Amino acid sequence: MGTLKRREFVCRLSLATVALAGCASAVGQDRPARRIRFGLIADIHQDVMPDGLVRVDAFVRAMQEAKADFILQLGDFCVPAPRNQPFLDAWNRFGGPRFHVLGNHDMDGGYTREQSAAFFGMPHKHCAFPAGPVRGIVLDGNEPGGKAGGYKRFLGAEQLAWLRQQLTQGDRPALVFIHQAIDADHDGCLENSAAVRGVLEEAERAIPGSVVAVFSGHLHLDDTRVINGIRYVQINSASYWWLNNPAARRETYPPEVHKAHPFLTHVAAYRDPLWALVTLDFESAELVIQGRHTQWVGPDPWARGEQVPWTRDQLHPGISDRRLSCMSGLLSGSSG
Repeated sequence: MGTLKRREFVCRLSLATVALAGCASAVGQDRPARRIRFGLIADIHQDVMPDGLVRVDAFVRAMQEAKADFILQLGDFCVPAPRNQPFLDAWNRFGGPRFHVLGNHDMDGGYTREQSAAFFGMPHKHCAFPAGPVRGIVLDGNEPGGKAGGYKRFLGAEQLAWLRQQLTQGDRPALVFIHQAIDADHDGCLENSAAVRGVLEEAERAIPGSVVAVFSGHLHLDDTRVINGIRYVQINSASYWWLNNPAARRETYPPEVHKAHPFLTHVAAYRDPLWALVTLDFESAELVIQGRHTQWVGPDPWARGEQVPWTRDQLHPGISDRRLSCMSGLLSGSSG
């Protein structure tokens, strides 16, 4: 695959008929392979928020109206407890393919990754799925390994080898989805982010445009950057910013709501749910992100005394609209 000429690779894209192992659902296989539209939502935290069901229901209805080809949640969805079945049922009301990424909080309360994946209906903790002109690759960043304590933030050798195989043997560009960010090496990111980026960059060097973008959640930030030709997009939480400074925590909902949801004092909540509608258009060679903006419930984090290294452009109750150019030689079908 690494020696394929760009023209040959583009011709193979137009076929788009090879079934990919991992996820059973196929997206848009009967449509012209020139455009894909999908909905992304991250970090709803049903087990923290009092209105998680309302948030996921609003997202699903919006994606139905937008005629999204598929939807995907980027982790920290809910624990696999029976009480969360109505929440999952609301997600499953979307009429098209639905995909999940495991977040670290999806295993809170002693649940295993296998239990959460089974509850969500995932065929595997990491998988690939055909999505019209591209392939979706779902990664599990919660594997054992690494040196840090607390929640695992690691992608093991076996999954790294699987990722390399997916990228080198694939017949179309990839969209990569993972809960933890991998565009930096600070404590909020995957512990071996550099190793994962290295695998992606190998594929990108072999055939520019092989990796269209990497989408992550976890940090509850609105940010994007390009590293060695690969676009990394952080999708903000659908629900809140977690307050790391205990002095910043306070009640902003009615007392009875806080009594039923004890961790709610730990967050600066977003009034309305956030999500993104993403369009990859092969004709315009653009990745277009349509986001949403809302207000804080109560004072913003700075007014509460929260101290963070992020700017107000990164930490705010919104997901920004973005137009990201892609490799025109690949996406337009020219030989370059």
